[in-house]
Amino acid sequence: MGNLRATGVFIAVLSVLGLCSCGGGSSAGNPGGSNQGQASVFTIGTDAPLPSVVSCQIMVTGVTINNGTTNVSVLTNPQVVDFAQLSGLHQLIDLNAVPTGTYTSATVTLASPVIGYIDTTQNPPVISTINGTLSTSNVMVTFPTPFVMNDNDLVGLRMEFDLRKSLGTDGNGQITGTVNPTMNMQLLAADDSQVSIDDFYGGFVGTTGASSFIIQGPKGRQWTVQTNPNTIFDDPNDPVSSFTINTIVEVSGTLDPVTKDIDATELEVVSNDGFFLAGLFTSIRPPSGPATAADLFVRAELPDITGIQDGQITTLTLTGNEQYRIANTKNPISTLIFNNSLLAAGQSVGVGGKFTTTNGVSTLTPHRVVLRRQGQAGTLVPGQTVIQNDNQGSFQLTDNWTDGVLLPAPLTVLTTNDTNFINLSGLSGLTGNQALPLRVVGFILINPATNSPVMVARSVEELTSD
Repeated sequence: MGNLRATGVFIAVLSVLGLCSCGGGSSAGNPGGSNQGQASVFTIGTDAPLPSVVSCQIMVTGVTINNGTTNVSVLTNPQVVDFAQLSGLHQLIDLNAVPTGTYTSATVTLASPVIGYIDTTQNPPVISTINGTLSTSNVMVTFPTPFVMNDNDLVGLRMEFDLRKSLGTDGNGQITGTVNPTMNMQLLAADDSQVSIDDFYGGFVGTTGASSFIIQGPKGRQWTVQTNPNTIFDDPNDPVSSFTINTIVEVSGTLDPVTKDIDATELEVVSNDGFFLAGLFTSIRPPSGPATAADLFVRAELPDITGIQDGQITTLTLTGNEQYRIANTKNPISTLIFNNSLLAAGQSVGVGGKFTTTNGVSTLTPHRVVLRRQGQAGTLVPGQTVIQNDNQGSFQLTDNWTDGVLLPAPLTVLTTNDTNFINLSGLSGLTGNQALPLRVVGFILINPATNSPVMVARSVEELTSD
């Protein structure tokens, strides 16, 4: 298996002034006295999973940062975080005020791990779970360098949970249920790309201006979203003025250092009918041609739906009348490369539509299926890189990531001149004879020439040792 680096959760530290304009913010204690300044911290999460592990839900009961004398809490309420769902993306968790000062370490307190893994020996695949056992519930990490937090700073705490190092396995590589939590944590400025916000979803609450509105996130907290002329809307037919209380959106962007609002770089309407499910396709039936049914491993839902549970598979009935889109892509030709005849197990999707409940039984009627970007990691297959023009071309990846068991082995990755290469000198950096450890973030699509899934890369990163 490749050397995978963990992805993380971010916690941001915000100023008191900033919290005044951020709905739902809670102020942390001020151990330094009433004259001490304040800054703000937000939390974001990500992970580095093992093959077949599709879920690792852990109750995060506390997160503190230490200034040498005092542990300052930056988590308002305990939250269950599924570290295996993030796939190289970043999940916004919380936002709190903290005293200014120099911070040297962070401590996270964990409880009740539940590990879910996919069994592809059954058709269709099924999910099995193990109640894990923590070797320790408190993990303290000293920052590589002390971080100085000044008045009105907005700072992100990146918590990286490394599943590969944390989940115990036996001699056959099977998960034992032992969890020895291995984490990396770091305070970073709010504009650092490592604490950006990916695919944060929430239900529309109301507008606050011509270009701003409020959403309620999956944990019940409300956030203000700011759009601007550069914000990418997936569909111009869904402007903010058309949103209703049944609208659910996904937002990517950054937290604004002044207002503490989410400055949206991308905005996707995933439902106008009242329900949204995010997850992973595990089975498509029939496997080719127009699909009539799809099994979805549910990783998130809004609102809570009777009979639907995070960490379990639900079957969706498809008719072909659904709207098929690629997230944050407003080009109408996207329907030619993603529709109900071009679905595949291993795709990360968001599904929106209408649900009705009769005698306690919920029926879901999908109206939108949105292909979402996802992360895959593994090792480069040497000698298979093809360069067509500059960074346009392809390479092969031996996929060791969460849902790699659902995708071709090796996985073909297509790159363009818009692909972002990290720690690499472009596509030419993949022409050597080393099996480099890589993480690719992009979209899984069907190559119509081979009828096989390929990945179109948005970014390609060479992973370094922790």
